[in-house]
Amino acid sequence: MEKEIINKLKYLINKKKDLATICEELKLKDYEVIGLVELMKQDGELVDYINGQIIKLQKPRENLDCYQIPNGLNFAKILLISDTHLCNKADRLDILRYLYDKAESRQISTILHCGDLTDGMYLNRPQHLYELKCVGFDEHLQYVIEKYPKYSGKTYFIGGNHMDTYFKNGGSDLGTAISKARDDMVYLGPDTADLQIGKLNVHMHHGGGGKAYSVSYKLQRYVETLPHNKKIDIVMQGHFHNAMYMYYMGKHCFQIGALEDETPFSRSMGFKNEKSCYWLDIKLDDKGEIHSITPELETFEKKYYKR
Repeated sequence: MEKEIINKLKYLINKKKDLATICEELKLKDYEVIGLVELMKQDGELVDYINGQIIKLQKPRENLDCYQIPNGLNFAKILLISDTHLCNKADRLDILRYLYDKAESRQISTILHCGDLTDGMYLNRPQHLYELKCVGFDEHLQYVIEKYPKYSGKTYFIGGNHMDTYFKNGGSDLGTAISKARDDMVYLGPDTADLQIGKLNVHMHHGGGGKAYSVSYKLQRYVETLPHNKKIDIVMQGHFHNAMYMYYMGKHCFQIGALEDETPFSRSMGFKNEKSCYWLDIKLDDKGEIHSITPELETFEKKYYKR
C-alpha cells in the first residue's frame, strides 16, 4: 500500500501539484505527505519540502558540511581509490576484493572513493547499453549492495559524472540509496566533499571533461580555485583514470587512477586507464599539521586477482 501511495505522490509531484492538492488527492494529512517525502529522499529520490511546497530537484544538492571522522591519534592510514565503474563488463571486482582484504590486514578503517562508483546509464549513448552487465537504477543498486566488498571499516564516496546519469534520467540519486542499504558506505555528495579525519582535512573532487595536455594540469588549475583561507591538507581527484602525486600550494594533491579495464568510452576520452590506488601513511604534529606523508602507489597489471 505504501509503495502505491508513493507512486501516486511521485506522479503528483511531477505534475507540479501544490501540497494542499496532493493531500486532497491522497487523502492524507500534510505531515503524512511530508513524512513520505522524507522516505523518498532516503531512497535517493530528488524531491524536497521547501517553503511549504514539495518540489522536484533538478540535481542532488552539494553537501556543504565537513564530514567528521573521529581520530584522536597523531597518525592516519588511508586508502584512496576511484572510478570503479561497477556494472560495466570491464569492472574489476577481483581487484576491489583484494584491496579490501589488504586494508583489513593493514588495519585501515577509512577508504576514500573519489567518484564513479558505478558506470551509470547513458541513454544518449545507445552503445553504452551493450557495455553493461545489468541495466537500470534498481539493478545497479542491487549489484552494489550484493557485490561491493564489505569490511570492518567504512568507505566514504562521492558521485561523479557517470553517477550523475541516474538523476538526469529519472531524478534519483544512487549514492543516497547505496548509503541507506549499506551502513559501511557513506555518501558525501554528488561531485565534491570535505571531510576531517581527526585534525586532517581532506577535499574530494571528481572532475570532468577530457584529458589535458599534461597529467597535472587540471588538478593544478582546480587546486588554484580552492579558497586560500580554508585549511586543506590533502586534495584528491578522480575521473581522468591517471595516477599522480604532487605537493602544490601547500597541499598534498593526488590524481587517482581507475579500477576497471579499458572500455570503448575511456578510449574515446583519451584516458590512459591506469589501474592503481594510493595507500597513505600520514603522521601529524601536535598542532595537527602534516609532519610526514608516505604515499604508496600500487598498480595492477596482472589480469586476475584472487576472486
